Amino acid sequence: MFKRTKVCSALALAFGGGLLIPAAPVFAQQLERVEITGSSIKRIDAETALPVQVVTREEIARSGVTSTEQLLASISAVSSSGSINNATGAGISTYGFSSISLRGLGEDRTLVLVNGRRISPFAGGNGAAVNINAIPLAAIERVEVLKDGASAVYGSDAIGGVVNFILKKDYQGLELGATYGQPTRSGGGKSTRATIVGGFGNLDRDRFNVTASAAFEKETALFGKDREFAKTAFVQPFLDRGATGQGNIEGGYNPSNGTTPYDPTAENTVGNTPGRQAGFGNSPGTGYGNPLAATNTCGTINMVVDPGGATSKGAPFCTFDTGPFVGLIPKRELTTLSLNGEFKVNDALHFFGDALYSKSVVTQSIQPSPIRRSFLVTDEQFATSGVNPVLLIRPTNPNYSIAANYLAAQEAANPGQGFGALIGQPLAVTARVFDFGPRTQKDTSTQERLVAGIRGSILNQDYEIAASTNRNKLEGTVTDGYFSQVGFSRVVNDLTNDYNPWSLTQSQGFNDALAAANVKYNGPTLNAKSTGNAIDGKITGDVMQLPAGTLQYAAGLQYRKEKLDLDPAPALLTGDIAGLGGATKPLTRDRKITSAYGELNAPLIKNLEGNIAVRSDRYDDVGSTSNYKASFRWQPVKQVLLRGSSGSGFRAPTLNDLWGPQVLGTTEQFNDPATGQSNLQANSLTGGNPNLKPEKSRQQTIGLVLQPIDSLSVAIDYFNITVTNLIALPSAQEVVSRFRAGDPSFANLVTLTPGTNDIESMIQTLQNVGSLRTKGWDLEANYRQNVGPGRVNVNFSGTYTQTFDVTSPGGVLVREVGRIVDDEGNPVIGTNATSGTGGVVLRWKHVLTGTWSQGPWDFTLAQNFIKGYRDGNNDDDGTPHRVPSYSLYDAQVAFKGIKNLTLALGVKNLFDKDPPLFVPASNQFQNGFDANMYDPRARFVYFTANYKFF
Repeated sequence: MFKRTKVCSALALAFGGGLLIPAAPVFAQQLERVEITGSSIKRIDAETALPVQVVTREEIARSGVTSTEQLLASISAVSSSGSINNATGAGISTYGFSSISLRGLGEDRTLVLVNGRRISPFAGGNGAAVNINAIPLAAIERVEVLKDGASAVYGSDAIGGVVNFILKKDYQGLELGATYGQPTRSGGGKSTRATIVGGFGNLDRDRFNVTASAAFEKETALFGKDREFAKTAFVQPFLDRGATGQGNIEGGYNPSNGTTPYDPTAENTVGNTPGRQAGFGNSPGTGYGNPLAATNTCGTINMVVDPGGATSKGAPFCTFDTGPFVGLIPKRELTTLSLNGEFKVNDALHFFGDALYSKSVVTQSIQPSPIRRSFLVTDEQFATSGVNPVLLIRPTNPNYSIAANYLAAQEAANPGQGFGALIGQPLAVTARVFDFGPRTQKDTSTQERLVAGIRGSILNQDYEIAASTNRNKLEGTVTDGYFSQVGFSRVVNDLTNDYNPWSLTQSQGFNDALAAANVKYNGPTLNAKSTGNAIDGKITGDVMQLPAGTLQYAAGLQYRKEKLDLDPAPALLTGDIAGLGGATKPLTRDRKITSAYGELNAPLIKNLEGNIAVRSDRYDDVGSTSNYKASFRWQPVKQVLLRGSSGSGFRAPTLNDLWGPQVLGTTEQFNDPATGQSNLQANSLTGGNPNLKPEKSRQQTIGLVLQPIDSLSVAIDYFNITVTNLIALPSAQEVVSRFRAGDPSFANLVTLTPGTNDIESMIQTLQNVGSLRTKGWDLEANYRQNVGPGRVNVNFSGTYTQTFDVTSPGGVLVREVGRIVDDEGNPVIGTNATSGTGGVVLRWKHVLTGTWSQGPWDFTLAQNFIKGYRDGNNDDDGTPHRVPSYSLYDAQVAFKGIKNLTLALGVKNLFDKDPPLFVPASNQFQNGFDANMYDPRARFVYFTANYKFF
């Protein structure tokens, strides 16, 4: 029976664990075979034809990362986030979710494994991506990153590659560890971690081993106000990310009599808009302005005069600077437990199992909730409440004169825009509701996994059979700042109220009425559960002896059942709670997948071997697919290895992709290139699409590994991936920009307001948006040499993306490498943080690490470099604005001079470098920096201690 030996592990570590180094024949005879990510056939570590990067435990310790998310961000193939992480998603309902995207292909095209098997996707996500922060950093022994498609081996969602977390096992002893770190700047972002790892039993001597670990991680919140580069949403002329302000006049509104409910269907039907009068403004930039903006006194209500100028009717208005209030890093607590065990009956039968439990609690606080008509009409509760979906200032309100005087002045200054016609009419206004404090969300996610099985060797063939059960459970709650929109509107719209939107001080009568209405909401939001149960079995071994070596095989069967349950709280069913978006509907769906696969590895001639794998998957809801993977490995001499592969892939739409309920909500902010209006929002239909087609892919790699001297190895690998029927959720900016550019694929996704050229609404449901092709190069180098009294170890890992092209169904080609907008300034397809690819695809990214070891001391310096890219705006002279190339440096010194004790002091972002200004093309709640690329803690100092008792 094959197993990993210390010699085998040492070979990988000798070259930094990051490269696949061709071993000399003498070594190959000494090493036993193991299974490496990307193949089911066991082999020596060095004998692989696929580009697998291994990140060892030692490299993790030297990096100074404090979470699994930060660890994976250092991998060069992660050229863009392509997903929401804890920082990027601040301000929206991410529920503490963090994920990974290889090659910029998206979180749902990167397969995440733990000990070679699947883990349940995050219940509050898209139904495919795993919350990587639920995987305990302290329990990770190593990470194997297959930077090549592997659908033929693992299944449909491995188009972009595979990340396999190998947890600690076969451990003997007891080790305690602690880490504390904090930024050198004021504010939050402090991090602590305590760990314990213990194991006993020697599999060869005692016939068993049990290894367990436990860890607790805690991180404090960091806000925009704590960082100079993020404390404002306004950096003129580049950044203008103002949000809904207080007291902006949207237009005239004819309210119902208070007993006849308005018809929400008619309200949102083009050409039939009861209540709203002609010229009604759907967004801050299309209304009638603000009396306080006209006198430059927006500051009296915690607003600012919008620096963009005026509305489409020529009126100044107030906007809200969200910058100081936005969370850059949420408060986070993570508790994890892991257990690995194996019992050896004899060589033919081993019992094994592993268990994983993690509980993540993320608390996020952001700015108070906004209200305006377009938000309220998505609230289904208005249909039965008898309350109009607006905030009304009636002529009987004693504060109405403020608006009347302002409108009269604007009529004189801007005749023909309808200001004068509003005088004497009920007016709809916007609000930023400070009455209930900042919105605070507390979300608890638990990840549970249990695997049990048997393995062994019979007739010189290795077998393994296992059953696994996985569950991810999410419990969302809000604890402050949220309230009923219907309840608040009822109080404001009361015929006797004296609500004053142009003051932060309300009358005692209004405050008493608001208190009596009891509209504040604290309680649950979304309960969700994602489960996956599987049974798998495989057999592998030697078939026969060929002239050039042994023909090997692997074959297996697998059955999986996936289920998704979304159970929104009653408050979410109607969309009545301000600040949580539109209505959220329940969903319960499941699917069954049956798979069979086989693999052959054949020595064709001396030093040349070929491998072919075939897998067939049958989904009970989207049909069947078969995929292949062929690869070769040729080592003509000891110092040279040539490798390559070609394969096909298939990604089925997830349960959420297909069946996620379609609901009406409000878009993120966008700009309209046709009217020049900015900071707009509109109603949008979002959700799944049962008509989605599966994605298909083709991928090829070819690589060269050189070892000219024993101490140096260099590898270069070329990759080429094509995806058709690409599934993505287009951003609001993308939909509007492509619609205005005449892209036929987006022609039916936008509705204009009758009588104007303004955006009324849009459709943002998931679509098959076309095709994608990416190609480029991975470079790896490792050097280790004794120098004088010490030893130097240098590791280099870089990725150059040559092409990343997306073609829409209408035939529009967009080249996306190194930019988030095209030549006309329109967002490239997939720049929405929550869709398809997401983020920027970097032209070049590398990590260069050097370590000097002498006696008990290790000194490490690392460079993290990214190539500059174009963001979403232009300089004053019209030159496209770019985020310049920049490097961040990390350093660490470690001491092992005391028996069983390891101490380390490190610094991330050694020179405390600020991020370059970044202007997003679509909505990003953080301001002034790219949250996908930069850690807002800036310089971060940490101290780590580990002690092994025996």
